[in-house]
Amino acid sequence: MKTFYITIMVAAMLSACGHRASQQNAEGAVESENSELSKGAEFTTDSIGLEREDSMVSIKVSIDWPTGSNQPLVSNIRQYICEELATSIDQESKPEVKLFDDGKTAVEATVKRQYDDLAGMWKESKENGMPMDMTYSYFLHVFKMEETERYITYLSKSEGFLGGAHGYATATGITFSKKDGRRIGYQTEYNREKDTFEMKYQTLFSNPKADGLAQLIKEGVRSYFQEFDTEETTDEQLKDMLIGVDDINKIPLPVNSPLFTKEGLSFTYQQYEIAPYAAGMINFDIPYEKVKPFLTEEAADMIK
Repeated sequence: MKTFYITIMVAAMLSACGHRASQQNAEGAVESENSELSKGAEFTTDSIGLEREDSMVSIKVSIDWPTGSNQPLVSNIRQYICEELATSIDQESKPEVKLFDDGKTAVEATVKRQYDDLAGMWKESKENGMPMDMTYSYFLHVFKMEETERYITYLSKSEGFLGGAHGYATATGITFSKKDGRRIGYQTEYNREKDTFEMKYQTLFSNPKADGLAQLIKEGVRSYFQEFDTEETTDEQLKDMLIGVDDINKIPLPVNSPLFTKEGLSFTYQQYEIAPYAAGMINFDIPYEKVKPFLTEEAADMIK
């Protein structure tokens, strides 16, 4: 069995100042040559990663664990990371979130739990006569994607293999206000009785069902399929490319909240969410000048 552990200290001010000088210590960790630059920084992170691998299972978990003086922001992002770490591999059962004060402990506990779950699944499949020539795997990376003076966007990317014809992948995230640490976006919860996702927390759109917003989403989805096609994709062709969408003028919002990025508000639909697996994860950016009229006041404040 192989286990690898890596910890890297990252000061946000270093990249902002254009200073990237670093050196490796004997254990392979990266250390800053000028730690003075990190003093007094409002938001910094520890990048922590752990890998565990054998003939049955391969697990890799890495996070950007917040540190720094902005306590509301740090606390809320830590809670978000713990929620992501708690996600079950089968993506079905509701996770029991445990809040950790230490990122290293959080990663170690997650790797152990996920390894035990995957190893149990692998052994059960073997006992049932399934061909087990490939290891089961789970990779999770929760990291700071982008930071401006007004917000910080975190992205959570996972992928894995649990047998079957192919693996799976997800890409979700959330944006936090640097002013008060609040999440600027929404959360959804699956209603089994209605077989649909319901929005439970919403700070992003003033009216999530606005016709103008729906048109922006429609054109965004069209642009995803249009990227490598020289001919314009018609509405009829677009509808044929989607699944579970009765009216292309009312394509639902993604289950996971769009993110604030330098390119605009970034939308991502997960595999199978509105299109076949072969279509991949549909993603596109809507420029802020187009989407701003549909944002809440606090969301619009992120892009002033």
